[in-house]
Amino acid sequence: MRKAAAGAVVGMFVVGAGMMTLLGAVLGTYAEAASLALVGAGLFAGSSALSGGKETVPAAGIAKEA
Repeated sequence: MRKAAAGAVVGMFVVGAGMMTLLGAVLGTYAEAASLALVGAGLFAGSSALSGGKETVPAAGIAKEA
């Protein structure tokens, strides 16, 4: 599982570097922000896919409201 997660992170940064190169001519000074947004979205999607989609919280760990 760790190898898959590490591969997903490396892959997203490679995609971000490629997008930085491609978007440099189109967006000029905003290319870095656009590529970071794409990397962030990719990391979020990869994290969601690798985690199984659902987070479980034990009932004892949730604080009750007063």
